[in-house]
Amino acid sequence: MDDADQDLRVHAATLRSQGFEIVTAGSGEEALLRVEADVPDLFLITVKMTGMDGFALCEQLKQDARLINVPVIFVTDNPTSEAIDRGYAAGAVDYISKPCHLSEFLARVRTHIRLHRLLLEVARLEEIAIDANPLTHLPGNNTIVSTIQDAIDQKLDQTVLYADLDNFKAYNDHYGFSDGDDLLLFTAETLQTAIRTVCGGKGFLGHVGGDDFVLMVDAAKAEALGAEIVRQFDLGAPAFYRDEDAERGYIEGEDRLGHLVRFPLAAISMGGVRLQRYNFTRYLEVASVCAEVKHLAKAVPGSNLFMDRRGCAPSSELIEASPVEARR
Repeated sequence: MDDADQDLRVHAATLRSQGFEIVTAGSGEEALLRVEADVPDLFLITVKMTGMDGFALCEQLKQDARLINVPVIFVTDNPTSEAIDRGYAAGAVDYISKPCHLSEFLARVRTHIRLHRLLLEVARLEEIAIDANPLTHLPGNNTIVSTIQDAIDQKLDQTVLYADLDNFKAYNDHYGFSDGDDLLLFTAETLQTAIRTVCGGKGFLGHVGGDDFVLMVDAAKAEALGAEIVRQFDLGAPAFYRDEDAERGYIEGEDRLGHLVRFPLAAISMGGVRLQRYNFTRYLEVASVCAEVKHLAKAVPGSNLFMDRRGCAPSSELIEASPVEARR
């Protein structure tokens, strides 16, 4: 066994003893094959390798969009200034010169993994900020799609609630857009408060736009959450109406045909779909079922949660298979 093989064994054993998951490769070509299946948090590369050298391997790794931000540390004997410059030019972030104390070795590995994860989190937050709804600052469509798709891929036992407001257009027309925005902000706050109250803050809330919102929580909490949302919304929404309108329970306005119509006070309708009841593979499948269930929820007067009970049933069976629950 040469020094490189010995170092590989020592470093791998040291990292495993500290709880790291380690994948080793004996050559650059083998390393490239291994990363096709999984993306690591860090690469430790020696300059001298069988076949391509470490510099060439680093350059090839950085040509892969999945790996471009994964830190690379070169581990080598007494690197020259030229070798250090060449390593950084290839995409490395650090050098570890042998011999090296294990405490220093572990400190450098931990530091670069921590920095890498922090940068990933910053990138994620920037993406959410760019995607955020300008009024409520809640995650928008792109984040909603990716969050639900991740839950599908991970086969999480989650329920998606699609919510919107009944009679919101009539409210907007009657009171104006500024008051309409206030009602939307109240709705967002109500949903956030309910998630904190019922789910201990563990849940996702996104704002599709207008008066449409999407929530995703543990399936076991979904119905209790729906009931709490109904309670809080119905308790607070009348305050956004003039006293006389709130007291009589409706406002008057024209429908799309120009007829004078009485519109009840705003209510919140929610359609709930438990992901594990279906063999979902794509977000669009979830969105389609949620839209069906929410449509039925809106057909019921007042605030309510309509839970889909079907489970792998065709959409034609929706009405027969779906009881209405958490109604006022």
